[in-house]
Amino acid sequence: MTSKEGERTGLGTKRFTLWGVIVIGLISFLIGSLLRSLISPADFIYVVRDVGDAGDLRSGWREVRRLVEVKYIVGGWDFQIAVVRRH
Repeated sequence: MTSKEGERTGLGTKRFTLWGVIVIGLISFLIGSLLRSLISPADFIYVVRDVGDAGDLRSGWREVRRLVEVKYIVGGWDFQIAVVRRH
């Protein structure tokens, strides 16, 4: 038996470090989470900056798409990162 045959494993010759597997898993999770959040429906909120502007219904609507959401961090508060589009 040569030294090359002794180094082979039954599943192949490529080996990955634990650190590499963890990094690839984390990146895959984040990309999947981002894609899922972009597919999900958006929230719409109405923002009034001045009481006089409340009559103009078109200027206050905002479309909010969540990119990251972590629920119930502390005391019932949620952590969200989102993008907003003005209508």
